[in-house]
Amino acid sequence: MESTTNVKKHILPNIKMWVSIKGNSRLFLTKVFGVYDDSFTIYPPHDNGEKLAVTKKTVLEFMFLRNSGKYYFTTNAIGIIKDKVTLLAIKMPNEIIRNEMRAFFRVEFLRHIPVFLRRDVEDKPNNRFLKKGEMVTMRCTDISGGGIRLLSPVKLNTDDVIDIDLNCFIEDIGKVEGAVVRNDQVEDDAYVLGVKFTSLQDNQQDRIVKQVFMRQTEQKKFNG
Repeated sequence: MESTTNVKKHILPNIKMWVSIKGNSRLFLTKVFGVYDDSFTIYPPHDNGEKLAVTKKTVLEFMFLRNSGKYYFTTNAIGIIKDKVTLLAIKMPNEIIRNEMRAFFRVEFLRHIPVFLRRDVEDKPNNRFLKKGEMVTMRCTDISGGGIRLLSPVKLNTDDVIDIDLNCFIEDIGKVEGAVVRNDQVEDDAYVLGVKFTSLQDNQQDRIVKQVFMRQTEQKKFNG
């Protein structure tokens, strides 16, 4: 973790950000519109059609992603600008905190998840043959905006493509396609699969990243 006062190097137009009222874990999605000397403007933050209501006294916490890590800062709103589009003017923060990508982006999330096969698979330990399209219950150990780690009862090959039902993780997100990029046997009938998402739509990835942020915020509060 490190901090920087060169904030305008990182707050740039068109960057997606997640914002919450300080002390509240609910996240709203927004995007930077313009950047100025002492402020920047954003589109009204929204979550499932609901806009975030703020005043000049509202303390806001922002989070955003870049290839070099997760950035977050605290500041407050200056006011509302109404022109061709409605914007919120935000005070430029004094500093931004950065976490390394590996330290934040993937978060532990233990859930059983339905996974659908794209090819026939032989399950030797259980003396059975699984057909293409058949569902296998796997255990998610952690997830990120780019992929998921699964504990699988059947062996899959690197580059195998699977369909992962994430509805138990995020309501109504549906199935996402993933490719196996790593396969490690940990027991006779257990394999740890590293899976990279290959067909995420922008709104699906936004929802996954939001859940990762929220989960990490909850863990941080729990750990004090």
